[in-house]
Amino acid sequence: MQELVEWGRKFRVWHYSVSHSQLLLRSVNVDDRDSRVDVLFSNVKTVYLPTSFDRLRIDRLEESEIHEFIHEELSDLNRTEIFLLNGAKFFVQASQCQWHEDIGGPSAPSRFGPFKRVD
Repeated sequence: MQELVEWGRKFRVWHYSVSHSQLLLRSVNVDDRDSRVDVLFSNVKTVYLPTSFDRLRIDRLEESEIHEFIHEELSDLNRTEIFLLNGAKFFVQASQCQWHEDIGGPSAPSRFGPFKRVD
């Protein structure tokens, strides 16, 4: 298992696009923080997570570790990776995970581009 990143701040599921298979988690500037953090998962195949986190740690599993931590049936393992959230309680199966910290507010567009809304 490889630890990718960890923050001691609150995150929420901010956006999920079925058509583009993208999941955006966001920590807005709360708790006296001047910045916000966006975490984007791309080409999402499977998601098992709550709608919010008090802190966020992301680890990437090695292929040999997947069945030790994940007990659900997963498909397309050769094209995706398993990202554990907060010590194996939750996970996202996706091809990529990236993050960006900036001074934007809750309604400012993400660095990862605009996300289409359904009205």
